[in-house]
Formats: sequence, structure tokens, C-alpha cells
Amino acid sequence: KTQNTFFHIFNHLHQNNKQLVMTSDCAPMDMLGMEERLLTRFRWGLTTSLERPDKELRKKILKHKVLSDGLSISDEVIDYIAENVTDNVRDLEGVIVSLMAHSIINDRDIDISLAKRVMEQTLKLEKKRITVQKIQDTVCDFFNIKKELVHSASRKREIVQARQVIMYFVKKHTKLSLAQIGAQIGNRNHSTVLHSCNAVKNLAEVDKRFRADIEEIERLLNS
Repeated sequence: KTQNTFFHIFNHLHQNNKQLVMTSDCAPMDMLGMEERLLTRFRWGLTTSLERPDKELRKKILKHKVLSDGLSISDEVIDYIAENVTDNVRDLEGVIVSLMAHSIINDRDIDISLAKRVMEQTLKLEKKRITVQKIQDTVCDFFNIKKELVHSASRKREIVQARQVIMYFVKKHTKLSLAQIGAQIGNRNHSTVLHSCNAVKNLAEVDKRFRADIEEIERLLNS
């Protein structure tokens, strides 16, 4: 129902020459559970990635968050957070929220000691989390294949194998169903995903070189 409503709102605005700007954690082709008619419209315009903020910008973002929340955090703590949290703005803001919560619960000031303890917990949890996007990026980089080719209908051997390896690792490291995995990787059906996972497992048992590749990708995912 929500997607249907958004579909009609999108069409209305587009037909009236309105400009739409949308942001997302992933590219349209990686969106899980989104109707194809919406994905098609998302691809009508310019799709671009937002680069990670550099350290100086991260410090400015942190200072703005601290000021808006009425907190007192030293430049030393700000610099430490900016140095260690590099992915995105939400992660930066999340650390500030965590620091504030620890400060209130433990009735202590936010100092470098508390920041290091909270950051250690945060980075440890982040390191353990293996996402579909991370798997796709890691496998495509390893085999030197563009991600859009994995999502295409190409039957070239090297592309098919990379696609199968991605499905294998997504099944291994996430809680997604076979149907959900297929939807994220070129809208394949669940039987294709199951076949791919079995193909990777079987080949790794008889091909030493391929098994070494799988082990190396596993290491990269956990590094």
C-alpha cells in the first residue's frame, strides 16, 4: 500500500515538472522488496554516490551535533571520534548518542576514556556485521567484475561464478531467505539461489584453487 501511494505521488510530481531528490543506503538495483515500477522510475534520473566526509567535515558534523544536543565534549574527544568513525554521518551521530547515554547512566563526564570504551564496543560490533552490500563489493573486487554485471542477465562464466559466490556468502552470513537473496541479486528466484549455493559448495570440495578463493574472500569479509 505504501509503495502504491508513493508510486502515484511520484508520478504526480514528475508530470508537473517537479524536481525530486531521494537518498538511500544503496543503489536502486540493490533495494530489497521494492516494486520494479518504482525501481524503473528511480533510474530515470541521475544516480550518484555520496563520498565519505573527510576528517575536517566529520569534526564539523560532530560539533554541530554536540551543540544542538547541548552537550559538553572536548576537542580531544571530537578529534578521536572523527579519526575512528569514517563511514557516514549517521554513524557519527550514533556515537554521540551512545556517549550521551553512557554519560547519563554512569553519571560521569564525557571524556577521552569514556569515548575510547564506547568506540571500542561500537567498532567491534561494526566489524562483525557482514552486509549484502559488503559481500557484493568484496566478491566483485576480488574477481575484478563490475557489480552491475552481476545483476545483469549475462551468462558469461566468470560473471555467473561471481554471482553464485555472492549468493553463497549472503546465505551464509545473513538471515535473508532464498527469495530475498534472489531479489537483491538481479531478481533471481529462490531455486536459482539454492542451485548457486550448492554449486559453490560442491566446486570448493573438488577444486583446490577455487576453495582457496572462497577462503580468501571469507577472510576479507571478516577483516
